[in-house]
Amino acid sequence: MNTIIDYQRLLPAWQTLQLVAPIAHIESEADYEQTTTLLNSLLDLVRDDAKHPLYSLVAVVGDLIEAYEINHQPLATANSH
Repeated sequence: MNTIIDYQRLLPAWQTLQLVAPIAHIESEADYEQTTTLLNSLLDLVRDDAKHPLYSLVAVVGDLIEAYEINHQPLATANSH
């Protein structure tokens, strides 16, 4: 299955989204805090409603946070042995 992406429409949509909600790869602790705040705000709105239009956005933002935490949080078990 080949998906055709209209980059002429994608770029302004992405730029607009980033103005509304700062969604990007987390590079720093400040980015992490900002993204965590965004996730908490989304969760306040969406809750656990899988049919909510923003439900997949909650999952995407959660995945960004999880990836950052995996790469930047020290493993408790590594230091306890």
